[in-house]
Amino acid sequence: MAEPKGAATPSDYIFQARSAADDCLGVAEIHHREAKQLFESARVAEAEGRREEARLLKDLAEAREATAVEFERSARGETKDPIVGEILDWQEDLCSTYEPYKPTFVTGNEPAPPELVEELYQPPPGPFGRFVAWVGHWFAK
Repeated sequence: MAEPKGAATPSDYIFQARSAADDCLGVAEIHHREAKQLFESARVAEAEGRREEARLLKDLAEAREATAVEFERSARGETKDPIVGEILDWQEDLCSTYEPYKPTFVTGNEPAPPELVEELYQPPPGPFGRFVAWVGHWFAK
């Protein structure tokens, strides 16, 4: 029996997604291109005598190259996703150095902290402010 014309075949509904390894390789290619551009810019800066800039660009290029290698290793399955690792490292640092927020409340039973007194202190008015107050007082009579 012939299938009706225009009928969908099972392969029409299969999601053709890229794998995580392909995504990692794509990101690695981007990092390699950026590293190449940074190395080229470093050579130009060094030729023009801008040694500090050249050194900074070389350092950035080396970091990009290292990141690209890390993504390639992740694509081969040798390591886990480097982005997730970086986030987890940052999270561990944050947890180890976390200080909870401690707001200062003044209940009236204890003296106000000096920072609060300093913040609430209004400086005396200048000459113009005194003049405006004098004129305002004069009109208020």
